[in-house]
Amino acid sequence: MQPPASSCTARGFALIEVLVSLFVVSLGILALSGVMQASNRYGKTSELRSTATLLANDIADHVRANGAGAATGGYDLARAYPGPAPREPDQASCELAHDAPCTPQQLAALDLYRWQQRLLATLPNGSGFVRYNAPGADARASVDVWVGWTDPAVNGARRNERPAGECPAGFDVAANHAVRCVYLQVGL
Repeated sequence: MQPPASSCTARGFALIEVLVSLFVVSLGILALSGVMQASNRYGKTSELRSTATLLANDIADHVRANGAGAATGGYDLARAYPGPAPREPDQASCELAHDAPCTPQQLAALDLYRWQQRLLATLPNGSGFVRYNAPGADARASVDVWVGWTDPAVNGARRNERPAGECPAGFDVAANHAVRCVYLQVGL
């Protein structure tokens, strides 16, 4: 005797249900891989920005310590991005001479040389731009410091992400969308 057909119930999953669930799971995995990729990209950008900020603070400390060198324009560094490799200043030997200390200008040139070396060593195409601002009637003297680098995480889809004015006009980076800059103003 066979049971009536109405009392039979289907058990298990149909092939269509399995395919749909596999499709949904694969979309979730694909979304997670995109999130991980973006996280890695933004993490690297953040690391480079932190390094640039530390380097800007480094030269700021040297400028504060050598106010006389800053007042005479010894720390001014204005060039297009990326600048040429820094040349060791001729007066670097003053540091080795025990009988004659470095003048403020010599010390500024030596500080800038070493700072540019650190920029190149720690940032991709690292470059700096420094400008002295003479004291005004109501304000004290200050120095503007920009640190620029080429962000390897920038691709064609993120071309216009850099805000206008992020980099100094002297860097001339309008056509290079991968360049990022950090700005710091140092009061003397």
